[in-house]
Amino acid sequence: MGEEESIGLDSPKVRAFRGRWLPASSRLKLTDVIAPAAPHLTVLTILILLLLYGYEIFNFSLSIDEEVYSHDLAVWEWISQGRWASGVLDRLLPPIGDIPMLSTVLFCAGIGVSSCLLARMLFRSSSSQRAFAAMFVSFPLWPHMAEFNMNSWGIGLGCVLLTMSLLLMFARSRAGDIGAIALLAVAIGIYQSFYIFFLVLLCIRYLSALLRLAPVAETGEERQFSWSRSGSVAIGGLLGYLTVTTVVLWAVSVRLAYVQKFLRLDDFSRTPASALHLTLLRCWNLLSAADPIYLGYGRVLMTLPLIGFMIVVGRLLWSAPLRPSQRLLGSATVAASLLAGIVPILVSAGLVPARSLFGWIPFLAFLTGIAFSVRFRLEKLLSTLLIAALSISVWITVSLFYSDHIARQRDQVLATRIMARADQILPVPTPRKIPFIVIGAPAWQDEASFHRVEIFGDSFFEHNGGDPIRVSAYLRILGVDLFEPKRLADATEYRSVIEAMPMWPANGSVMMVNSILVIKLGPLPPLVTAVAK
Repeated sequence: MGEEESIGLDSPKVRAFRGRWLPASSRLKLTDVIAPAAPHLTVLTILILLLLYGYEIFNFSLSIDEEVYSHDLAVWEWISQGRWASGVLDRLLPPIGDIPMLSTVLFCAGIGVSSCLLARMLFRSSSSQRAFAAMFVSFPLWPHMAEFNMNSWGIGLGCVLLTMSLLLMFARSRAGDIGAIALLAVAIGIYQSFYIFFLVLLCIRYLSALLRLAPVAETGEERQFSWSRSGSVAIGGLLGYLTVTTVVLWAVSVRLAYVQKFLRLDDFSRTPASALHLTLLRCWNLLSAADPIYLGYGRVLMTLPLIGFMIVVGRLLWSAPLRPSQRLLGSATVAASLLAGIVPILVSAGLVPARSLFGWIPFLAFLTGIAFSVRFRLEKLLSTLLIAALSISVWITVSLFYSDHIARQRDQVLATRIMARADQILPVPTPRKIPFIVIGAPAWQDEASFHRVEIFGDSFFEHNGGDPIRVSAYLRILGVDLFEPKRLADATEYRSVIEAMPMWPANGSVMMVNSILVIKLGPLPPLVTAVAK
């Protein structure tokens, strides 16, 4: 593959183009920045992805938010989230998010292609390439992106765009830099966390070149890593994204929303003790492998990255033949990679969902590859640890998707029982639309093979305390287009009656209060109760 790609890059037309844009002394072949692929690297990556996502591909279950998308999510809703690229792609392409198998397959293809290319850009060693790719595609943060079929395919595309942006940047030409900036801006327009992802890629690429693990042309003295070029591309991509976002928001007269609720820096001034505690706790749980996303097996997954981290620190401080300035900059780059990965936690005061933290994945995968870059007698032990980590990752991923499948089955049963109760009390003849209120049920607890982790295992009837808009959209999917969602505030004058109602499944938990159908699955939220009193 490498020979074919280098021939294409050195074709007469390409040489003529590069001659106009790139000085002869700076020209690069593709093989100068991408090492030959490890044997069976692609096959290994595909097999791992099938083990991870095969269940989700062939056993689809609707996740939270997808009931809204199934009823034509408007382009301006994407734009209001700052994800204008997703809105444009959603309008130009067929409704890929409506086809769960296709969306997940494209997601897998995107992270698979990126993992293989990045592994070859970071490591010459075959064992390091395979270890990097395996950890990259299997880390348990990815399922939190794959669960949302409405944009999981966009995440896969974004990974490919960032990888291509990095490749264009290393072409060392003005055309390459412009292309890299454009691709980076589009990727950020798909999901803002891709900017952090790109910064981490820059950091680990520098470390790989500094420690002489990357392809030879990039580690020689004549081709040092260019922070000025990298910084220009990173800043240019961010400015390009912000410019397009501002113009598009102005053009469609939409205000930026959703993203701001995760920017909670004010919490550090209003409630500093609580904000600091939540932030440090979330960071510690993620770094120490105690976060719920690991389902209790995080230490197995983090063992290889920890070994790689110790090797990197040892090389930077003692063993590698580096100048003091290189040791200092390398150490700062390691710290920057760690900090970049947890920036979403810091700016959200610890409240950001796991799906926004995937920018940390390339750094952990890089450390895993580092662990396999050292030849010593414990290589078989490292291979055993990698197999164990992959097995745990497969179990975690399949368990989460299976839990969501169980949650959807429970929701269907609950919806059937609620409609049976409602049919007994609805007026005859039934109006075209019946106002209704849902008071959400308490969250289901972990039991047997069912696991509650953030959005996984969440019920439509309990999400956000019982959101009637979501419930109404979900019931329409099941064929019940009868209800008009109302808020609890719309029934303030009947609060005493609602408080006196028993909770599901008791008789009287579904009843008409004046002209509003009230479905009381759980207790009234504390705020509503306080207002009522």
